[in-house]
Amino acid sequence: MSSAWILGLAVCLGGCATVQLDTPEPLQVDIRMKVDVEQKGGTMAKSGEGNLSVAEERRMLSHQVQILKNDHRVGEAADGTLILKELPQDQAYADYAKTVVVKENGARAKMFEEKAKLEGKSEADYAKEFAQRARESSYPGEWIQEESGKWRKK
Repeated sequence: MSSAWILGLAVCLGGCATVQLDTPEPLQVDIRMKVDVEQKGGTMAKSGEGNLSVAEERRMLSHQVQILKNDHRVGEAADGTLILKELPQDQAYADYAKTVVVKENGARAKMFEEKAKLEGKSEADYAKEFAQRARESSYPGEWIQEESGKWRKK
């Protein structure tokens, strides 16, 4: 049996193919991506914002808004707008925060107009409902304004 085993081993080893792992030329990878880079406290990158839908514009701002909420700089007002509650001492960061708030409120105003028409409501009514949902979905520690006008951290 040992001769059969040796013969089987010889057949197996003799049948093994050599695999070439190198390539004659370097591999090339074609990657296309769009990157908008922002610096906290710096200016915001432009990326054809004029062509964005309200939903796309708000989605692009959502991260920046959340950072400002986490830093306790902005809060959700009872009228559905975003309010700058605590102005950063660093002037560049303060300018950045103001810009984000203005852009977010502009997008919200457009959204209130569009949604109010679709739902047959006034913009003020839709904004009030939006504000209620924003208060409910806010995280603990974020600024929110009650319908009475009183500000508190959730």
